[in-house]
Order: sequence, then structure tokens, then C-alpha cells
Amino acid sequence: MKSTSAIKQIPAPALWLGLAGLLPFWFPLLSMAGVIDWLSADRALLLQLGYAAIILSFLGGVRWGAALKLPRGPLQSTLFVLSVLPSLAAFVALILPARVGLIVLIVCFLLQGVWDVQSSQRKELPGWFAALRTILTAGAVLALTAAVVVRFSAV
Repeated sequence: MKSTSAIKQIPAPALWLGLAGLLPFWFPLLSMAGVIDWLSADRALLLQLGYAAIILSFLGGVRWGAALKLPRGPLQSTLFVLSVLPSLAAFVALILPARVGLIVLIVCFLLQGVWDVQSSQRKELPGWFAALRTILTAGAVLALTAAVVVRFSAV
């Protein structure tokens, strides 16, 4: 199976730290859903929005780091500009109403995930990075989508 072998190529620390990094996407959701009495639903929503914004900014930083390795020129400049867009989008998501902010974050994580997978396939990033980003993007997007449903669905 190709997908299993792709997962085996991910360095263990990157995989385990990445998976652990999904926990803060899911714990606030459990509070919002009333499964655990950890935080109020409003506080849990703010925590999830804030954490998602931090992680989206981190992903932009990964791209900044990749651009550092390129020779000076138009491609490097373009990638520097593109690498700050996730942080700017995350900031905008935090100042929007929460439901809209969550949707902005979902879209941004999907776009970032596609960009990362394509870059990995083009050998601009390590080959294993595509598998890691697919797993982590799915986990983050599912948690954020569930938050929209749990927090903003009419009961």
C-alpha cells in the first residue's frame, strides 16, 4: 500500500509531535459539546480559534524557512510574500465573528494543505511531508468543522 509506506517515511518525531499537536484542536471541541466540563463553551471556542490561528501561522513559517534555502531572486521573493499570508489570514480570522473566523481557518488550512502537498510532490519539500500534511490537515479541518456544527447549529 502506497499510503502506508508514505506514512512510514515520516520521521517519528515529526509524526508524533504533529499528532500531539492535533489534541488542542479537539479538547476545546469536547468542552463545546459538553462531553467534558473543562471550559465554558465560549472560552473553548476562543481557545480553538486562537490555537488554529497559531498553527496556521506556524505553517507559514515552515514555508518561510523553505524559501530561505532558495537563491535570491523572484521565486524566493514570491515565496516570502506567500509565506506570510497564513499569518495574515489567521489574524483576520481572529477579528471576524467566530463562526466566520472558523470557516476562514478551515479554508486556509485546506489551501495550505494543498500547497504543501503539491510542493512536496514537486520536491520543493521532503517527500514525506505530503503524507504528514494530509493527516494533520484532515485532523485540524475535521475539528474546526465539528466546532462550527456543534457551536453554531440550531438545536
